[in-house]
Amino acid sequence: MIGFFGGSFDPVHFGHLKNAQQLKRELDLSALFLMPCRAPVHKKALTFSTKQRLEMLELALHDFPNLSLDTREINRTSASYSIDSLKEIAIEFPQESICLIIGMDSFNQLSSWKDAEMFHQYCHLVVLARPGEKNKRNIGHFSHAKNPKELACQTSGLVYFAQTDLLDISSSDIRGILFNTSQEGKIHTQQSLDGLLPKRIINYLQTL
Repeated sequence: MIGFFGGSFDPVHFGHLKNAQQLKRELDLSALFLMPCRAPVHKKALTFSTKQRLEMLELALHDFPNLSLDTREINRTSASYSIDSLKEIAIEFPQESICLIIGMDSFNQLSSWKDAEMFHQYCHLVVLARPGEKNKRNIGHFSHAKNPKELACQTSGLVYFAQTDLLDISSSDIRGILFNTSQEGKIHTQQSLDGLLPKRIINYLQTL
Protein backbone atom coordinates (compact mmCIF):
# COMPACT_ATOMS: atom_id res chain seq x y z
CA MET A 1 0.00 0.00 0.00
CA ILE A 2 1.34 3.42 -0.97
CA GLY A 3 0.29 6.99 -0.17
CA PHE A 4 0.29 10.35 -1.94
CA PHE A 5 0.28 13.54 0.11
CA GLY A 6 -0.62 16.44 -2.14
CA GLY A 7 -0.35 20.16 -1.50
CA SER A 8 1.22 23.40 -2.57
CA PHE A 9 4.08 23.13 0.00
CA ASP A 10 4.46 26.92 -0.03
CA PRO A 11 6.85 26.28 1.71
CA VAL A 12 7.24 22.72 2.99
CA HIS A 13 7.66 22.55 6.79
CA PHE A 14 7.68 20.12 9.72
CA GLY A 15 3.87 20.09 9.75
CA HIS A 16 4.04 18.37 6.37
CA LEU A 17 7.14 16.30 6.95
CA LYS A 18 6.66 14.98 10.48
CA ASN A 19 2.96 14.38 9.96
CA ALA A 20 3.73 12.46 6.77
CA GLN A 21 6.37 10.42 8.59
CA GLN A 22 3.98 9.51 11.40
CA LEU A 23 1.19 8.75 8.96
CA LYS A 24 3.41 6.40 7.00
CA ARG A 25 3.89 4.42 10.21
CA GLU A 26 0.21 4.52 11.17
CA LEU A 27 -0.91 3.22 7.78
CA ASP A 28 2.08 0.87 7.37
CA LEU A 29 2.75 2.27 3.90
CA SER A 30 5.57 0.86 1.80
CA ALA A 31 6.07 4.34 0.33
CA LEU A 32 4.67 7.82 0.92
CA PHE A 33 5.09 10.42 -1.84
CA LEU A 34 4.87 14.17 -1.33
CA MET A 35 3.10 15.39 -4.47
CA PRO A 36 3.38 19.17 -4.95
CA CYS A 37 1.00 20.84 -7.37
CA ARG A 38 2.02 23.48 -9.86
CA ALA A 39 -1.08 25.70 -9.92
CA PRO A 40 -3.63 24.84 -7.20
CA VAL A 41 -7.21 25.36 -8.33
CA HIS A 42 -8.78 26.02 -4.90
CA LYS A 43 -6.15 28.41 -3.49
CA LYS A 44 -4.90 31.89 -4.24
CA ALA A 45 -1.60 32.54 -6.00
CA LEU A 46 1.46 30.95 -4.41
CA THR A 47 4.26 32.86 -2.71
CA PHE A 48 7.19 30.75 -3.87
CA SER A 49 7.93 29.74 -7.45
CA THR A 50 7.67 26.21 -8.80
CA LYS A 51 11.47 26.01 -8.84
CA GLN A 52 11.83 27.24 -5.26
CA ARG A 53 9.16 24.91 -3.86
CA LEU A 54 10.71 21.93 -5.60
CA GLU A 55 14.22 22.83 -4.39
CA MET A 56 12.95 23.13 -0.81
CA LEU A 57 11.23 19.75 -1.02
CA GLU A 58 14.40 18.14 -2.31
CA LEU A 59 16.36 19.69 0.56
CA ALA A 60 13.79 18.48 3.08
CA LEU A 61 14.03 14.88 1.92
CA HIS A 62 17.71 14.81 2.92
CA ASP A 63 16.43 14.86 6.52
CA PHE A 64 13.41 12.62 5.81
CA PRO A 65 14.80 9.86 3.58
CA ASN A 66 11.83 7.57 4.31
CA LEU A 67 9.61 9.97 2.31
CA SER A 68 9.62 10.28 -1.48
CA LEU A 69 8.80 12.97 -4.05
CA ASP A 70 6.32 12.68 -6.92
CA THR A 71 6.66 15.54 -9.43
CA ARG A 72 3.86 14.69 -11.87
CA GLU A 73 1.69 17.63 -10.83
CA ILE A 74 4.38 20.26 -10.42
CA ASN A 75 5.69 19.37 -13.89
CA ARG A 76 2.32 20.09 -15.48
CA THR A 77 1.93 23.33 -17.39
CA SER A 78 -1.79 23.56 -16.59
CA ALA A 79 -3.89 23.57 -13.43
CA SER A 80 -3.54 20.56 -11.13
CA TYR A 81 -6.53 18.25 -10.89
CA SER A 82 -6.25 15.34 -8.48
CA ILE A 83 -8.43 13.08 -10.61
CA ASP A 84 -5.89 13.24 -13.45
CA SER A 85 -3.10 12.20 -11.10
CA LEU A 86 -5.19 9.39 -9.60
CA LYS A 87 -5.87 7.93 -13.02
CA GLU A 88 -2.14 7.98 -13.84
CA ILE A 89 -1.19 6.45 -10.50
CA ALA A 90 -3.75 3.66 -10.87
CA ILE A 91 -2.19 2.71 -14.22
CA GLU A 92 1.37 2.83 -12.82
CA PHE A 93 0.53 0.81 -9.67
CA PRO A 94 -2.28 -1.55 -10.72
CA GLN A 95 -1.71 -4.00 -7.86
CA GLU A 96 -1.35 -1.43 -5.07
CA SER A 97 -3.87 0.04 -2.67
CA ILE A 98 -3.59 3.79 -3.22
CA CYS A 99 -4.14 6.28 -0.39
CA LEU A 100 -4.72 9.95 -1.20
CA ILE A 101 -3.96 11.99 1.92
CA ILE A 102 -5.86 15.25 2.34
CA GLY A 103 -6.73 17.65 5.14
CA MET A 104 -10.17 17.87 6.73
CA ASP A 105 -10.67 21.29 5.12
CA SER A 106 -10.13 19.77 1.68
CA PHE A 107 -12.32 16.78 2.51
CA ASN A 108 -15.17 19.09 3.46
CA GLN A 109 -14.87 20.77 0.05
CA LEU A 110 -14.34 17.58 -1.94
CA SER A 111 -17.65 17.80 -3.77
CA SER A 112 -16.35 20.92 -5.54
CA TRP A 113 -13.30 19.10 -6.93
CA LYS A 114 -13.27 17.99 -10.55
CA ASP A 115 -14.91 14.54 -10.97
CA ALA A 116 -15.02 14.04 -7.20
CA GLU A 117 -17.70 11.36 -7.64
CA MET A 118 -15.06 9.19 -9.38
CA PHE A 119 -12.37 9.31 -6.70
CA HIS A 120 -13.55 6.14 -4.96
CA GLN A 121 -12.76 4.16 -8.11
CA TYR A 122 -9.06 5.06 -7.91
CA CYS A 123 -8.05 5.55 -4.28
CA HIS A 124 -8.75 5.43 -0.59
CA LEU A 125 -8.98 8.78 1.17
CA VAL A 126 -6.99 9.34 4.34
CA VAL A 127 -8.19 12.49 6.08
CA LEU A 128 -6.07 14.57 8.46
CA ALA A 129 -7.67 16.98 10.93
CA ARG A 130 -6.15 19.87 12.82
CA PRO A 131 -7.37 20.32 16.41
CA GLY A 132 -10.98 21.48 16.44
CA GLU A 133 -11.75 20.54 12.84
CA LYS A 134 -14.75 18.32 12.19
CA ASN A 135 -16.21 16.51 9.22
CA LYS A 136 -18.98 18.75 7.94
CA ARG A 137 -20.15 16.44 5.17
CA ASN A 138 -20.91 12.77 4.68
CA ILE A 139 -18.41 10.46 3.03
CA GLY A 140 -20.14 10.39 -0.34
CA HIS A 141 -19.25 7.40 -2.51
CA PHE A 142 -16.69 6.10 0.00
CA SER A 143 -17.21 3.54 2.73
CA HIS A 144 -15.84 4.18 6.20
CA ALA A 145 -12.75 2.27 7.36
CA LYS A 146 -12.45 1.98 11.13
CA ASN A 147 -8.78 1.00 11.08
CA PRO A 148 -5.93 1.29 8.56
CA LYS A 149 -5.62 -2.46 8.06
CA GLU A 150 -8.89 -2.40 6.13
CA LEU A 151 -7.28 -0.15 3.50
CA ALA A 152 -4.84 -2.85 2.46
CA CYS A 153 -7.64 -5.33 1.77
CA GLN A 154 -8.96 -3.53 -1.31
CA THR A 155 -7.42 -1.14 -3.83
CA SER A 156 -9.80 1.81 -3.39
CA GLY A 157 -13.13 3.07 -2.09
CA LEU A 158 -12.59 3.61 1.66
CA VAL A 159 -12.16 6.75 3.75
CA TYR A 160 -10.10 6.62 6.93
CA PHE A 161 -9.80 9.43 9.46
CA ALA A 162 -6.21 9.37 10.70
CA GLN A 163 -5.61 8.93 14.43
CA THR A 164 -2.07 10.30 14.43
CA ASP A 165 -1.54 13.33 16.68
CA LEU A 166 -0.71 16.01 14.15
CA LEU A 167 1.82 18.81 14.44
CA ASP A 168 -0.24 21.97 13.91
CA ILE A 169 1.88 24.18 11.65
CA SER A 170 0.70 25.88 8.48
CA SER A 171 2.55 27.39 5.55
CA SER A 172 0.73 30.66 6.23
CA ASP A 173 2.34 30.69 9.70
CA ILE A 174 5.74 30.37 8.06
CA ARG A 175 5.04 33.11 5.54
CA GLY A 176 3.85 35.40 8.32
CA ILE A 177 7.20 35.11 10.05
CA LEU A 178 9.13 35.44 6.81
CA PHE A 179 7.46 38.55 5.45
CA ASN A 180 6.44 40.48 8.55
CA THR A 181 9.82 42.22 8.46
CA SER A 182 11.33 45.44 7.25
CA GLN A 183 13.51 43.53 4.82
CA GLU A 184 11.28 41.41 2.64
CA GLY A 185 12.29 37.80 2.26
CA LYS A 186 14.70 37.77 5.21
CA ILE A 187 14.16 36.19 8.62
CA HIS A 188 14.02 38.88 11.31
CA THR A 189 16.52 38.50 14.16
CA GLN A 190 13.63 38.57 16.68
CA GLN A 191 11.72 35.83 14.92
CA SER A 192 12.78 32.21 14.61
CA LEU A 193 11.76 29.40 12.33
CA ASP A 194 13.64 26.84 14.43
CA GLY A 195 11.30 23.94 15.15
CA LEU A 196 9.09 24.83 12.19
CA LEU A 197 11.39 24.03 9.27
CA PRO A 198 14.46 21.87 8.65
CA LYS A 199 17.67 23.86 9.02
CA ARG A 200 18.53 23.28 5.36
CA ILE A 201 15.35 25.11 4.32
CA ILE A 202 15.89 27.97 6.78
CA ASN A 203 19.32 28.46 5.25
CA TYR A 204 17.80 28.34 1.77
CA LEU A 205 15.18 30.96 2.64
CA GLN A 206 17.86 33.28 4.01
CA THR A 207 19.46 33.36 0.56
CA LEU A 208 16.32 34.54 -1.27
